[in-house]
Amino acid sequence: MRITDSILISDALLDQSRASVQLAALSQESASGNLINTPSDNPTGFSMVASIDARLTVLQGRNSVATSAANNIDVASGALSSASDLLDQAQQIAIENANGTIDPATRAQAAVQVQGLVQQMIQLGNTEGTNGYLFGGTDTSTPPFDPAGNFTGNNNVTQVAVADGVLVNSNVSGADAFTSAGGGSNVIADMKALATALSNNDVPSITSSISQMETDREQVTGVMVEAGATSNTLQASAQLMSNLTTSTLTARSTIDNAATAQVYSELQSTQLAYQTALDVTQQVLSLQSFQGNA
Repeated sequence: MRITDSILISDALLDQSRASVQLAALSQESASGNLINTPSDNPTGFSMVASIDARLTVLQGRNSVATSAANNIDVASGALSSASDLLDQAQQIAIENANGTIDPATRAQAAVQVQGLVQQMIQLGNTEGTNGYLFGGTDTSTPPFDPAGNFTGNNNVTQVAVADGVLVNSNVSGADAFTSAGGGSNVIADMKALATALSNNDVPSITSSISQMETDREQVTGVMVEAGATSNTLQASAQLMSNLTTSTLTARSTIDNAATAQVYSELQSTQLAYQTALDVTQQVLSLQSFQGNA
């Protein structure tokens, strides 16, 4: 092989290689829509994009957790609303049966009604959310109320981060709503006492239950109101993080988004250059093969 032919082949192959590398890079840009795909594309820009991506991961994670917590608290609030309705029904039964003209048999039937309300209250106390039982404090894996209505959970608080150094409660206290742990009343025990009073035809105790049912209802409703406020805070935090995510993505795009039209234009030009390089290489190799055969 003559030196001039070797140089021609080398140059042709080098041009082909360069065109191939550029074609691959532009193909990646056109597919991803990003100008910065590796640190070598733009070291400073790549570092900034990596930092923004890390922040986006945090924001999206917090948004998801806050939204989930708000949804669970809304479920708990619904259960407390139903519990309030049960106490209204129990109070109405007490009012009706405090009348001195009611006979023992009627009160016995009313006792069965209240016992049914007690079982419904226990079921509400054992309401489940996406992460387990909602009213057991930090013990979410087991029912907080046993079949007799005894509270077996705790009054510990769970929290989620909604910003750096900012935590918001993410559970509702079953202890405060249903038991005397917070200085209030044992709601289920009070309902049981009403059922017993009805069974025993104990009019004075039935009468005193009227105000007790009202006190218990206010206790449950108070926790429900607190839960609603917590849910609002979590939802507002989730919305804020959603907005921050959007603005962060916009900031990211100013650094990383490729000018799509420009990329595709360059891609078409490079594809043409690559094909030309292939043709030249083929011609040089064909010429060398012809000269060799001659």
